[in-house]
Amino acid sequence: MTAVDFNQSVIQAVFMNNKKPPLGDPRVRRAMHLALDRHALVDVVKDVAPMSVGGFVYPFHELSTPRDELVAKRLGYQKDTRAAVQEAKKLMAEAGHARGLKNLVFLVRDVATFKLWAVAIQAMLKEHINIECNLRTVQTSVWFDEAAAGNFDLAISAIVSSLMDPSDYFSAWYGQNGPQNYSVWTNEQFHSLTRQIDRELDNTKRQALVRKAEAILEQDPPLIPVAYEQIYDAYYNKVRGQNPSTYFGIYDVVRWDQVWLA
Repeated sequence: MTAVDFNQSVIQAVFMNNKKPPLGDPRVRRAMHLALDRHALVDVVKDVAPMSVGGFVYPFHELSTPRDELVAKRLGYQKDTRAAVQEAKKLMAEAGHARGLKNLVFLVRDVATFKLWAVAIQAMLKEHINIECNLRTVQTSVWFDEAAAGNFDLAISAIVSSLMDPSDYFSAWYGQNGPQNYSVWTNEQFHSLTRQIDRELDNTKRQALVRKAEAILEQDPPLIPVAYEQIYDAYYNKVRGQNPSTYFGIYDVVRWDQVWLA
């Protein structure tokens, strides 16, 4: 048999309901984003699912900030979280919430990874910026109904894309009225950049636009990125025609249109 691993076509994230004050304030949302220790969160679920640290764009795509650079230089992704937490406290104070927030409803999808993360995130928000959350765990179908109806302050789940290119998921995840924009987030500067990215044919110029869009997402977060999942797969060597190097997400594994048995 042959074993392979590849990246999954989802982002694991916490959504923040922009319609519920003070979550409409970008400073509060960024503070929550900076308050998380992503390396610890990856470690929390290591026995359940393999994960890696990443931000608002797929960290393994050529247009994105390289993962090594992200982890080494950017607040919120470094192993040493002290600078990020200090900035988070400063932002909460500037937003008028130096004493924190209480009784936020944290909607948790009933999946092993999300339940583990929810407890860890609840503790991190309390410890670092004094935000207190009440966990509400629901079945998957209920989660999507409740999230679509806006019956939450925070909500944790995974959302998917078909392609790794930002022109696919920037609209679905972050677009105004996007189908997976559960935070009900909007930012006209970002939406304008998205339209330019969709039309730009020059790769160098397009990458510069994606980096600008990424910078906006960092300062005005539509969600809190938690991690990116990796998939392990295996198949018998007598199954020919598979090319795992082209796989993006678990759904590519079930394509059998060009395989045969030796």
